[in-house]
Amino acid sequence: MVCRECGKEIADGLDYCTECGAPVEEPIVIKMSKDDIKKANKDLDKKTKEQRKSTNKDGKGKNVIGAYDESEDYEGEFINLVGYGKSLGSNINNLLALIGAILLYVSPFMTWLYQKLHGFKTTGNLFELGGKVVKDQWGTAVNAKITLGSSLFVLYAVIILLSGFCMMVFSARRYIKPMWKFRNKYLIRFIPAITSIIAFVLVFTNKYYKEVINNYKSLKDIAKSSNSSNAFSYGNGLGPILCIAGIAIYIISILFDAAKKHR
Repeated sequence: MVCRECGKEIADGLDYCTECGAPVEEPIVIKMSKDDIKKANKDLDKKTKEQRKSTNKDGKGKNVIGAYDESEDYEGEFINLVGYGKSLGSNINNLLALIGAILLYVSPFMTWLYQKLHGFKTTGNLFELGGKVVKDQWGTAVNAKITLGSSLFVLYAVIILLSGFCMMVFSARRYIKPMWKFRNKYLIRFIPAITSIIAFVLVFTNKYYKEVINNYKSLKDIAKSSNSSNAFSYGNGLGPILCIAGIAIYIISILFDAAKKHR
């Protein structure tokens, strides 16, 4: 044994150091079983998580925007609708993502192509352009060329609908148990934005769609030359506007998400 005061060796059995006279203190030995060690480690982990949660809150106990905890476990229902609903009032990122997703989701059902000739108007959303032959009041098929690509337009519409759904799921990933592991991965949110942009571009570059637009332009020129231009008009309607607006708003929410993570 070594003296704690002078560092000299003390023979076993002595109660004091023969060099400096300092008393000998017997070391305290604590015996712990494996179960005790596991329990101590578990209590330490719990205390650490509580400390992390407390550091992610302000003085009023509210969560601080931008606070991330990689080791945090999921707590809640399979889909925490209540928690997500409350976040819409306090998290501008989630609110913008929801608005963008809704706009994108409804866009395929709005008019993507219309024409008005002599007071008669024909319209069609992406599903109608893809699956129906539009007829005029005399039973004559109109927009016949665009229906030749029916399966394509239905596919584009489905892609846009799925993209809108994924936008809502990815933005609410912290409130859905299977998505919990991606809660701090904001880059995953670009997936539905990219797929919806691709579908949008494919619609406007589709040869059937472009042919009908060109036919409409020709009809307008004919109507104008015959002094009946007021009786003819054509366009794309609200569908493309809502689609672009939804994508843009959703991308803004992603930028907010990224800024919050790196704050």
